[in-house]
Amino acid sequence: MESKKMDRRVRKTRMQLRAGLTQLMREKPIKDITVRELAQLVDINRCTFYLHYRDIYDMVGQVEQEVFEEFELLVKAHPAQELETKPVSLLLDLFEFFSANADLCAVFLGGNGDMAFFNKLIAIIRDLVMDYWLQEQKKDPEQFDYYFSFLAAGFIGVIREWFARDMRETPVQMAAMTEQLMLYGMGR
Repeated sequence: MESKKMDRRVRKTRMQLRAGLTQLMREKPIKDITVRELAQLVDINRCTFYLHYRDIYDMVGQVEQEVFEEFELLVKAHPAQELETKPVSLLLDLFEFFSANADLCAVFLGGNGDMAFFNKLIAIIRDLVMDYWLQEQKKDPEQFDYYFSFLAAGFIGVIREWFARDMRETPVQMAAMTEQLMLYGMGR
């Protein structure tokens, strides 16, 4: 029973730290954020911070790693052929993921953010799309980079715009709209 309580407290502390970090990242770059100001913001002792992380960069790395692992599991749950028959299924999972992680994703896409974070997420999707391109579509592998660059830039643009509009649309609405854009462009 005591370990469950401790796990819950650890999760709560980590979530507080993550919320504080994202708040500070909206204001300034990571390199300018100190453990002291983060601890003060979320009203914890600096020693508590150091129980979980070595420094701000370690925290950012651990948070990113957790997000990448969750994202990779989500993407791998969708077979490549699904992209042709019902891409909305993957898209819905992606938009729900971005909605659940909106605080962090919005910051990484913002002015003080780090596009390397999104590039790593996009690289995970790239493997699935490449499998689809080569196995299902049997298209020229030489053209894949153009195709994927177009898709990735469009998807990141849609995500950015969704965040800029304070995510007014639901993940279901965004997935349906993005599927329409992917399959038919602006024509339908």
